[in-house]
Amino acid sequence: MELKGKKVLVAGLGVSGIALCKVLDSLKAKVIAYDEKEYDVLKENLEEIKSLPIDFRFGRFKKEFLEGVDLVVLSPGVPTDSDIVKTAQEKKIELLGEVEFAYRFSKAPIYAITGTNGKTTTTSLLGEMFKNTGRKVYVAGNIGYPLIYAVMEAAEGDFIVAEISSFQLETIKEFKPKISCIINITPDHLDRHKTFENYRDIKGRIFENQQEDEYTVLNYDDPVTWSLKNKAKCRVFPFSRKSLLENGAYVKDGSIYISVNGNAEKIIDIEEIYIPGEHNLENALAASSVAYLSGISADVIANTLKTFKGVEHRIEFLDEINGIKFYNDSKGTNPDASIKAIQALKTPIVLIAGGYDKGSEFDEFVKAFNGKVKKLILIGQTAKKIEDAARRHSYPEKDILFAGTLEEAVKKAYEVAKKGDSVLLSPACASWDMFQNFEERGRIFKKAVAELRR
Repeated sequence: MELKGKKVLVAGLGVSGIALCKVLDSLKAKVIAYDEKEYDVLKENLEEIKSLPIDFRFGRFKKEFLEGVDLVVLSPGVPTDSDIVKTAQEKKIELLGEVEFAYRFSKAPIYAITGTNGKTTTTSLLGEMFKNTGRKVYVAGNIGYPLIYAVMEAAEGDFIVAEISSFQLETIKEFKPKISCIINITPDHLDRHKTFENYRDIKGRIFENQQEDEYTVLNYDDPVTWSLKNKAKCRVFPFSRKSLLENGAYVKDGSIYISVNGNAEKIIDIEEIYIPGEHNLENALAASSVAYLSGISADVIANTLKTFKGVEHRIEFLDEINGIKFYNDSKGTNPDASIKAIQALKTPIVLIAGGYDKGSEFDEFVKAFNGKVKKLILIGQTAKKIEDAARRHSYPEKDILFAGTLEEAVKKAYEVAKKGDSVLLSPACASWDMFQNFEERGRIFKKAVAELRR
């Protein structure tokens, strides 16, 4: 794609938008950078690009921002029904999403992972499997390292393992992974996608350009994910915790097996997998399937599963203070993710939950407490909504507490917890009402737990 001298507007100045600005500048494009937030809010973000010859625009979108523009590149956070998108379409200006734009430059094959929960763990795990073969691999996408950086650095013989979100899949056109994977699909981001059916179909777009000699890996146990198989033009490779499969990855007699064309090979005994929980078994099956189909040996897959210790902010053990364990699950940004965290812990739980309202319902979340959650401490925009769900399901009113800040929630949790309990931050919500992102929320939680020792 020749961009020298072309006028390109980048919409959205988060992590992806900043990366796009830097790369476009290096490609000699004339860059306009736009965000609806004002400069003062974004000042810190803009530090690394403020010295570049970029024309910055902030605040309410105006049609004149697109005057003479040849291309608009959308950051994932910018909705497809926003004024800037509608205006670009009216003016017939080419519009590409960040992932689509990055894909156009890629020389290395992309192995793409999506799903509602487990994306980051599965992507990181698969990346480690590639690394442990001695190959040069870039782990990128929604995981925190923008895909545009990875594709600009990766050579033809390298590999890119990418976490891809529904926001990124909304705007793909030609994007085609070497192997794709959908781990699971449960309700999320309904504030943006409006209906669960829309959300499901957007997730299914990950394999829409793959052909019959390529693979998509789908969760056989999840009816919603598995229902997408009929839309695939490529080969469908299932994985299952519950069923034996003639062709796929499955569990038999406490071990993971992978069978391709009827030839089954044992990978590992489940008890040897380092990261605990049924959801992590699902993640292990998904990553192992993609690795095996890409030619990575069973030995390398097994050794990675034995040594991979998980990712930050996902049921991350922090400390044990006076017999009380603290776990950071700030990555639990929807009810289903937090249900999995509650199920993974074996002790009584003091749970800190609540945050930005993405349109989720919390009934199933509260049902999952199942006698394990002894105290519920609520923060953020959804505090009342979760309280209402808890009361509907007869959770004791005396065991519901409220906190104005995460730091206050940690102090209250420590006060009410007893030896043998676990304090778990798993909000079941996004972080945007109180924090920049879930990483900041997790870091503040960690700091607040560390302060308890002082």
